[in-house]
Amino acid sequence: MSGQAEEARKGRRLFFALWPDDATRSRLSFVTRRAVQACGGRPIAKSNLHLTVAFLGDLTEAGLEVARGVPPIEVGAFDLTLDALGVWPESRILWLAPLAPPAALGELEAKLWDALAERGFTPEERIYRPHVTLARRARPVEETVEPVQWHVSELVLIESLPYGDKAHYEVLGRWAL
Repeated sequence: MSGQAEEARKGRRLFFALWPDDATRSRLSFVTRRAVQACGGRPIAKSNLHLTVAFLGDLTEAGLEVARGVPPIEVGAFDLTLDALGVWPESRILWLAPLAPPAALGELEAKLWDALAERGFTPEERIYRPHVTLARRARPVEETVEPVQWHVSELVLIESLPYGDKAHYEVLGRWAL
């Protein structure tokens, strides 16, 4: 990106997430394909499937450097079972989530926000609902899915870049849990 284009952009849209390995990403895509088709919505690209832990919003370069200094968050690797499918009517998002989120995921989210808050970030006020977004502008579906097992071992910092009417995600950093 040219220097002028970089200056023209107000901020970099960033978030911390759990980023599936290729095998888990393929499994997610495979077991949810019928639900994604049935919802009539705009599917999320397979390469963009993730589970957000902390959304930071638009940050300057200085804010990005502060965020990069937060991890690692040491909670240890954990297993996550994604076994609940639904659509939030208010946002029209088709999602896949854990029916029973592991304690380590809640600990990761809390410790991450504690560290971010110490550096001046303000957490969102809404309750954390861990999920993988599968499609936007979705209608409710009556589909079920096979559970997806995911061994989570790292936290990543992602930048969301505009790509036409969609987004492209770029991994800016990775940290072992």
